[in-house]
Formats: sequence, structure tokens, C-alpha cells
Amino acid sequence: MKRLTLPIVLAVAALSAQADSIVLTGTIRDFNSANTSFNGVAGHPDFEAYGGDDRGIVQSLLGADGKPVYSGGSHATVTSAASFYQWYHDDPSVNMTGSISLTLNSIGGGLYQYSNSNFFPIDGQLLGQVACCGHNYGFTTEFHTQFTYLSGNNDSFAFSGDDDVFVFVNGHLALDLGGVHPEEDGSFLLNDIAALDGLSDGGTYSLDIFQAERHTTGSDFTMTTSLALASTEPGNEAPEPAALVLTLTALAALLGVRGRGRRAAAAQQD
Repeated sequence: MKRLTLPIVLAVAALSAQADSIVLTGTIRDFNSANTSFNGVAGHPDFEAYGGDDRGIVQSLLGADGKPVYSGGSHATVTSAASFYQWYHDDPSVNMTGSISLTLNSIGGGLYQYSNSNFFPIDGQLLGQVACCGHNYGFTTEFHTQFTYLSGNNDSFAFSGDDDVFVFVNGHLALDLGGVHPEEDGSFLLNDIAALDGLSDGGTYSLDIFQAERHTTGSDFTMTTSLALASTEPGNEAPEPAALVLTLTALAALLGVRGRGRRAAAAQQD
């Protein structure tokens, strides 16, 4: 077995160090409460208007645009299909859009976590309204990333928070915490949903997370997973495992070429 040269060892160390944390950059949309208007933007009928659990708001598959699709019919906390569409689509008449980044840190045991029991990421930003208690309530977030499915890892994903949370794996709904409610928990094991969601061992798949904060009574957001999710921080994307292999292979090949070049030059001098 060949010994790794120092540059390859350093490359492995640098890339592995990125696994200490995962940065997810996504989209956040700010909404005014129903029957209000602030900064020239009308209130949204689904915010600060309802209460109670409301499972089944979204269809089991993501839409062609990568967003949740309203399931149809009547739901206790949603006014209409049109109002739900605005949750995760830009519409200057009812929302203002910005960017949000979360850092999931390693907490031991192979787990990464972002936890915030005071989740108010846009206080003083976007629409800038203060609905209650000095905070900007009324927003939705969405994050899109990827992971490599390895059945031997028995990976897990868990979420605890309020209000609505919809998590999709490979475009399939895997976690539904829909409704306007206090902090609630949900989780799944990748191995339990692999066959249903079309996961093959060693394949790379999407993970899409959609959340909504719709009521002025607390805001909790805790995400815990053993999945080595791809960071989506602009300009600092963590390489997929496959990308790591390709990087090291290319580096090894480059060093091999340079080594052959040095040996050829030395032979000519002899």
C-alpha cells in the first residue's frame, strides 16, 4: 500500500474538518398578520388567524418547482390553495424575501444540531413589523440540500418546533407537523422510508425543509440529524463524499504527474 504524501494528508484533514459543522443557507419570507398592513404590504390571511394541528395540508410529493403543493379540500388553518402558494413563493403584495443561514454543529454521537428556542431571525429586518413582545413574527423558511444514503449508517432526522414543518426526502413527504401549534416533535429513520422514497444504497438525494411561523406565541426551531448534509453556504459548499474522492484522486494524479516529470528531468541530467 502506498503511503499518502503530505499534500494529500493535508487535503484529507482540511476536507474532513468541514464535517465539524454544516451550514444551510435558505430563503426566508416575511408576512404581515391577517387584516393588517405594514410598509405597504398587505396582511396575509393565514398568519395570526388560526390555531390547531392541521396535518395533510401538503401533497405527498414536491411540485415541479421544488415546493410543497396544497393537497386540496378544506383545511382548518389555511384559507385557500392560493394563500398557501404564497407561503413559499415570492409575492410582493403579501411578502418580502431574504436569505437565512443556519449552522448545525456536531454534538457528538455522530449527530449535527441547530437548536434555537427563541427563533426570530428577521427581527428589525425585511418588513420590520413588531407584532408582539418585541419580535418580528410571521415568516416562512425553506432549505434545500443533499445527502448520500448509506444504509449501514441507519441515519436519522428529527425536528422540534412550531408552527408548520414539512420535510421531504427525495421529493417525498417524510415529516408533517402542519398547523398552528406549540412546539411539537417529529422524526424518521432513513432506513424505514428508503424503499418507499426510492433510496438506493450509495445514492445522493435531496432533503428539502419547509417551515412556517404563523402565530405570536413563541418560536422554536431545533433540527437534529446524523446525515452528513451538504453545506449550502454560498462560496463555501462542503464537498459530497463522492466529490471528496474525486478531489483526492485528482490531487494524487497531479502529484503523480509532477513526480514523473521530476524523475524524467533527473534522468536527462544523468
